[in-house]
Amino acid sequence: MTNTQKNIIAISLAAVFIGITYYFIYRHDEELLNNPARWGRMSDSLANTATDEEKRIAKQFSDSTLPELKRLGLITTYTQTEIETIITVSGMIWKKRSDFFKKSLLEQIFAYNKVNRFALKTKIVDDATAELYAEITPPDRRAIY
Repeated sequence: MTNTQKNIIAISLAAVFIGITYYFIYRHDEELLNNPARWGRMSDSLANTATDEEKRIAKQFSDSTLPELKRLGLITTYTQTEIETIITVSGMIWKKRSDFFKKSLLEQIFAYNKVNRFALKTKIVDDATAELYAEITPPDRRAIY
């Protein structure tokens, strides 16, 4: 084999290697950019899928619990951002509620955010004093103060 043939084979192999490398890098970048979990919700929360029970609880929360609590005046504002959910409540009404009610509300909010792939971090604060009454912190901590 002559030097010219060896050079042609070496250049051809180098070009194939560069092409294959470029292809795999391109595929990797496309996979990262097209992954919906990368750009939106659930970046700081559990990555597993919701159970049927959690889906039922989330639907109940959005369809009946949240509108009813707003109508009764307990929840004054409900704000969701990419980072957290902030719920302002009437302090007078909140303090009259039982611990069971408060824990149940936190469970429903957690399920709603998880099912809809919103950030799990949630704060419940007094609308007048901004006092923190309860919170959910990822991945699975709930606290009532």
